[in-house]
Amino acid sequence: MQDNGIALDGLPARVAELQGAGRTVVFAAVAAEIVGVLAIADAIRPTSGETIEQLHRLGIQGAMLTGDNQATAQRFAGQLGLDTVFAEVLRGDKTAKVEELQAEGKLVAMVGDGLNDAPALAQADIGIAIGAGTDVRWRRPTSC
Repeated sequence: MQDNGIALDGLPARVAELQGAGRTVVFAAVAAEIVGVLAIADAIRPTSGETIEQLHRLGIQGAMLTGDNQATAQRFAGQLGLDTVFAEVLRGDKTAKVEELQAEGKLVAMVGDGLNDAPALAQADIGIAIGAGTDVRWRRPTSC
């Protein structure tokens, strides 16, 4: 917004609060004026924590590679007990992160949506594409 000369009058503190709560913030503007703020949040699947625990018992480390902001990624990683977090990674840079882990001598299994993550899935030693990565649900908005 700032690159386009759109002022965030009084919003930065609220945006930081929302991001700290694990939400990705999206702005809507018309004629150089903010007309809406959306806070988007992912939900952790109920079985995810147990899966990470089982992997740890097998001596396998868990990492998150995401385009989400650092605060959101850290929040989810903390809830799940993940060992490593790579946040704010652009789609085209995910392959490089997989290569970086492989260069450290790690065997990399990656789970991704199969569309945005296709190059990184192909680079991984084991690529697991899932087709149900996004589950969009409408919930009545709360005030900003």
